[in-house]
Amino acid sequence: MSSLHIYHMASHFSTSGFVATVILNSTLIFLTIFHLRQIHKTYKTLIVIFAALCLIFSFIEMLVHPFYHSYNGGLINFNMVRWEGWSEDWITVLVASYSGVYVSIVSFFTVLFLFRYWTMMSSPRLEIFKGWRILILVSWSVIFGIIGGGVVLYFGWIDSYSRDYMRRYDDPNSRDVMLEHYDLDVNHVSGYTVIAYDQNGNLRWNAFGFSFGIIFLMEIQFAIVGYCGFHMHFKMNDMLKNVSETHRRLQKQFFKSLVLQITSPTLTFYIPAVAILTVPFLNIEWSLPTGLIVCSFSIYPPIDSLILMLIVSDYRNAIKGLFKHPSNMFGTKTTVTVASHGVVFATRAMVKNAWVS
Repeated sequence: MSSLHIYHMASHFSTSGFVATVILNSTLIFLTIFHLRQIHKTYKTLIVIFAALCLIFSFIEMLVHPFYHSYNGGLINFNMVRWEGWSEDWITVLVASYSGVYVSIVSFFTVLFLFRYWTMMSSPRLEIFKGWRILILVSWSVIFGIIGGGVVLYFGWIDSYSRDYMRRYDDPNSRDVMLEHYDLDVNHVSGYTVIAYDQNGNLRWNAFGFSFGIIFLMEIQFAIVGYCGFHMHFKMNDMLKNVSETHRRLQKQFFKSLVLQITSPTLTFYIPAVAILTVPFLNIEWSLPTGLIVCSFSIYPPIDSLILMLIVSDYRNAIKGLFKHPSNMFGTKTTVTVASHGVVFATRAMVKNAWVS
């Protein structure tokens, strides 16, 4: 049964995700640079870098339209890109870079989280975010991204056994999986594969290295975020006992944004990735276009920006100010206000100490 219509539907979805990412992330970058004067300069830099990474990720996804198909104990990531002058191997490298940027985004979120955590705790470790040393933290994301791309290329390269498996070697009278579902010759498919078992039913270490490697890289990030998140939650309750109601409200607003930003990548990035990479080891007898599961990858970049702009009042006030005074497109200073009381409550000193989101 052909699954081409599902592939094209997923492609349209990723294109829509790219458009949404361009609009929302560009808006976020613009507001951060020109309208949020009271946010720490280092944090503004981190927000802009993170938004740019999401734009790159979404652009590569729209360019390649990677898709997944599961067949028994196998998983293949493929695309239908055909560019003049580009070999299938180079397109596979591009797909690997997509996976590398994916890991970089997850890793950079950890950097953002650590900055919020150390700011709230007034930690001396904040010194490593100053000056040129911020490059050390940025390199954390870059290194993990390179390792992630390397794992894809080394362990996931489509070898002869993988191609034979997708031809249904156990049933030579049947059409191969890629021809039946996508009208593609498996000999000319770019992407990567996870084939869990060999013809004798033994575990293939390439498949294990691929799945374990990518999951482990993400586990490191989420372990750090999880530990800091729980510690921040309980520490915050103690810190807010002796502050004003206004300051307490501001901190809770920031923490709400933080919780949502943790939940978003967990649901759209981590869980779908773990599911798609572990299913082959269950060796279920099926042949399904599982690429729909990871369509959520397209959702995360715009959702993260939307969370910041909706929850954090600085962004909301900046947007309202632009509608009221379009002539102040560049350079307007934004302050945080309490609408219910109609007074400004966030001074520069207060924001410097309170900003954690």
